[in-house]
Amino acid sequence: MWDDGGRRRRRGPVRRLAPWIALLVILTPLVIGGLYVYHLYENKVHPADFSGAGTAPTVTVQVKNGDTATSLAPRLVALGVVASSRAFILAAENSKSSATLEAGFYKLEHHMQSSLAYEGLRLSQLLARLGAHSGIPLSDFQKVLANPAQLGLPAYAHGKPEGYLFPATYQIQPNDTALTILKAMVRRFDQEAAQVHLTTAAPGVHLTPTQVIVVASLVQAEGGRVQDYPKIARVVYNRLANGMKLQFDSTVFYGLGKYGTSATTAQINTPGPYNTYLNSGLPPGPIDSPGNAAIMAALHPTAGNWLYFSSLKNHAMEFSPNPIPH
Repeated sequence: MWDDGGRRRRRGPVRRLAPWIALLVILTPLVIGGLYVYHLYENKVHPADFSGAGTAPTVTVQVKNGDTATSLAPRLVALGVVASSRAFILAAENSKSSATLEAGFYKLEHHMQSSLAYEGLRLSQLLARLGAHSGIPLSDFQKVLANPAQLGLPAYAHGKPEGYLFPATYQIQPNDTALTILKAMVRRFDQEAAQVHLTTAAPGVHLTPTQVIVVASLVQAEGGRVQDYPKIARVVYNRLANGMKLQFDSTVFYGLGKYGTSATTAQINTPGPYNTYLNSGLPPGPIDSPGNAAIMAALHPTAGNWLYFSSLKNHAMEFSPNPIPH
């Protein structure tokens, strides 16, 4: 551009930057909008969640009449029990449990993984938790289990309570005893078993009801995300059908009375009935108390040719017919 004297006029810095400013004005809302949509997607599909069983002190939570996971979730977040409403709602959806919760007052931990209420525990863990939070001494529960015949276990439990104390939230009344609480957990198992038609559905996967609960306990122990449970069950069945040992670290740890995610060479080579590296077939009994999703997976495994699985990030799992490199 030229001035009136015929000299070239220089553009001011603002004039030179104007096109870039205009471009920023256009792009900024697009970028912000894109980030907003991305965060909405992440929060919906991969919501914030704690890991583990929680930390002391306990929190008393009131479940009101008509409460659902959606209405209860914000209160749990406010109390510091769970990390996000969405994680708790997803855990409830994945559990296939009733949409309406039982009213009452419940003691929960801080910073609990949202799906914890739907995960199975070993009998020893379950007793420790009952002794710590029920107001009834641990020794009372141990005395009851010394005579398991009084629990009303199903015949296919063969008198062993491991696997048949159903994992759920229970409202403990002031007049409850160790016996009434444990019997209530067995009754809840019976209700769940009847709902999924356990005894009549078991032959469909060529197992007895006892074996179904064993498989469900393995699925519960090995699983990360509920949607992977039917695939884990299929791996169990495929390995058995191919004459392969299961080689599950979870069974090794159970037999040793220990906890962990990766067994050592020494542990793998320690003989015992629950060592599925050394023994063929299923272990002799359940290794935890499986929930509804794990039992359903054992009864209705996903079709596939997988023989191996491996854990990935965010509790996801990879499945393959061939060994998976670590």
